[in-house]
Amino acid sequence: MGSRRPRYLPPRRPPRRRVQMHAEYLKQDEDVVIIGPAVRMSPEQAARDIPLFWQRFMQEHLPTLDPAHDIYAVYCDYERDHTGPYTMLLGTRADAKAPVPEGLRRAVIPRGDYARFIARGDPAQALWQTWSHVWNAWERRGERRFAADFERYERAAMARGTVEAEVVVGLS
Repeated sequence: MGSRRPRYLPPRRPPRRRVQMHAEYLKQDEDVVIIGPAVRMSPEQAARDIPLFWQRFMQEHLPTLDPAHDIYAVYCDYERDHTGPYTMLLGTRADAKAPVPEGLRRAVIPRGDYARFIARGDPAQALWQTWSHVWNAWERRGERRFAADFERYERAAMARGTVEAEVVVGLS
């Protein structure tokens, strides 16, 4: 007897789809100043330190900020590139001449060319996927400038527990 096809076959799983991320290229015509607390870290520490830093920021600093302002996470002072130590600053946009309160720091996002990606959904997962794409799959990753990269968060989405953030990386 020949082989017979079983009467019941489980449904086939759809093929796994890779997340498609598209960059929008833009030119920033002026420096942008962000003021807030900062911490120095290495990529090896980031998975532990970034969530703790955000938690501290949300408890200590967020209640004192104007709710109309977006929140920025700025990555700057790169030792060499994304594989070495860097500084992360959480804060809001400020006037270039604004005084920096004690315990806070000023970061400057320099004018120039940038690529913007959008991260949506669960904060940790959406941001990790986006940065992983930038580091490993994005076709222009070799053109990064490593002066200052940033994420910009809308406060309304943060209040809902989801994220809709711009992930913006500098280009040389």
